[in-house]
Amino acid sequence: MSADGLVGTHLVAFLVTVALALALVTGNILVSRWSFDVLGGRARRFGAGGAIAWGLALVALVAATLLIPIPAMGVTAAAAIGSVGASVVPVLDARRTLVLNAAILALAVPLVVANIPLLVVEAVVISVILWASWSSAWTLRVLRELQRAHKDRAALALANERLRISRDLHDVFGRTLATIAVKSELASELVRRGRDDKAADEITGVRRLAEEAGSEVRRVVRGELRATWDGEISGARSLLGSAGIRCTVTGDPVPEECAEALAQVVREGVTNVLRHSAATQVTLTTTRQDGQVVLTIANDGADPAEDGPDTGMGLRAMAERIRALGGHTATRRDADRFLLEAAIPLPEGDRA
Repeated sequence: MSADGLVGTHLVAFLVTVALALALVTGNILVSRWSFDVLGGRARRFGAGGAIAWGLALVALVAATLLIPIPAMGVTAAAAIGSVGASVVPVLDARRTLVLNAAILALAVPLVVANIPLLVVEAVVISVILWASWSSAWTLRVLRELQRAHKDRAALALANERLRISRDLHDVFGRTLATIAVKSELASELVRRGRDDKAADEITGVRRLAEEAGSEVRRVVRGELRATWDGEISGARSLLGSAGIRCTVTGDPVPEECAEALAQVVREGVTNVLRHSAATQVTLTTTRQDGQVVLTIANDGADPAEDGPDTGMGLRAMAERIRALGGHTATRRDADRFLLEAAIPLPEGDRA
């Protein structure tokens, strides 16, 4: 073949190789986009026709590079194989990427087996390309996990805040409504007895409670409302006294670390006494035993004919709070007496 003919053949082969390389690069871009869509949770179907065309472009490019009598064209073919592998590794785990890396090296070895230094360079380049792509995909996975974790954390915080508000509203307004009911009934009875001045005082108290309820709502929403032991004991005595129920408080001092939780038990227990019993005597007792502080609320107004203790939202929420502190609650009947018990582990320094 003449020199001009040889040059023309080489030129045609080069142009064909360039066209095949462009086709392969286009396929790699499309496959890479599909891989990252899968990684990002937006999986879409990759057409079989596109996959076949992409594979044929790779085969044709490798064949064309091997037919061109130019040194190191085997490296070009190996790089083409490596680029194809790099476009799919984002959807693979580390083990599958390692297997793919080994398979690509095994395919590429015959292309430059006669040149050992070039073979080493080829193996390093292919491996770096594959693992750089896989590392980028791994980083994206981690970032997506962090994003999901932040969203889950925000959703959990919102759910916890809603639960807190619902519990606080139940606790506060359960007692407020019980107080209003008691005072309204007392005012009605005083009116029937002709003691209008006393009835007016009770009605004034009801109005004051209704006005205070608005400020309590705002404090609940802002998270400013906290139960205190002394405050709840004082409120329980006042509320039970206004209902004609004697209240006795005895026992050991309550540690500060346990005070708020047990104060909430007092709030719920006294509210239930007013709602569900005909008690005339309520006793609140605190004892320290077996490394725990135990609060017992007993009243003498339980109806023996009822099947069991109240298990409404208030008692369930209270039990959950106590369990969260490592304690437990229990309710039981003893003839006409109903007992509510709550136990919380004492702080380490108070167990001696």
